[in-house]
Amino acid sequence: MATSTMEAGTTLLRTRWLKPSFAIEILDIDLPTASKDELLAFDDICRRTAVVVVRNQTLSDEQVLDVSGRLGKVSAQQYTGPHPKYPGISILSNKKVDGKYIGTPDAGRNWHTDGTTYAKLGLTTMLYGIECPPEGSDTLIADAAAAFESLPLERQRELEKLNVVHNRGHLIQKYNRAALSPEELAKMQDVIHPVVVKSAVDGRKSFFITNGSTKSVQGMSQEDGWALIKELIAYTVQEQFVYRHKWQDKDVLIWNDVGTLHSATPYDETKYERLVYRTWMRPFDVVSATTAIEELLPAH
Repeated sequence: MATSTMEAGTTLLRTRWLKPSFAIEILDIDLPTASKDELLAFDDICRRTAVVVVRNQTLSDEQVLDVSGRLGKVSAQQYTGPHPKYPGISILSNKKVDGKYIGTPDAGRNWHTDGTTYAKLGLTTMLYGIECPPEGSDTLIADAAAAFESLPLERQRELEKLNVVHNRGHLIQKYNRAALSPEELAKMQDVIHPVVVKSAVDGRKSFFITNGSTKSVQGMSQEDGWALIKELIAYTVQEQFVYRHKWQDKDVLIWNDVGTLHSATPYDETKYERLVYRTWMRPFDVVSATTAIEELLPAH
């Protein structure tokens, strides 16, 4: 696709659309050595674009956190491959040391959205691909705003009336990530969000739907509510709405979780090794709205 420039302040960064108006690649920037103006331009692009790709970045563990911290407050990780030294990093990997996985080998292999169990919405995800298989292990990201906008107006209005009940304990137990005590479960209260929200990137109306944390749809039976969520997810992840990221070593992939769904594809784990760092960031403008209880709860 043709290259272009995006202006932020006095700095121009060359970019190219990977999927028009949805996924963009920033060209010719080295994040560890970038100037202040270049980094401000990078920040601006990440705020204004749902999916951002930067290739060929050599980042230390500390630099992964430095870049992540530009995009929001980094959330500590407790259950999904926590880094032994840096709690803000999750390790996604099939590599083993002394017969034990150094991280989580199979996270995210279903369509979902993160950040659904915060009372105040807002989450950015960053992946840093250190070692990437040459085939498989793609990351798929669906444009939930484009999917919603493609529906007939009458159907849009029907769906805008619906709310979903989410629960962090329900999510953790569904995937057997950890044994939760009754005291922990009691702290993980239900959170209600509309099926349709406004995208954090451009304010467009967008689906906000997911798999794991969904308990029910208000006003519908358990069976009918879950059938609706599966129907909407299947619609949103049609090929025309999806950006497929084919990994190269040292890629940085960033996306806004409000307005998207994402999924990982499998790869031949007997043939290839994979090592990816993941960080989750709460936008600075919603951090103050996060309660102390939410802050202490196990990561979603």
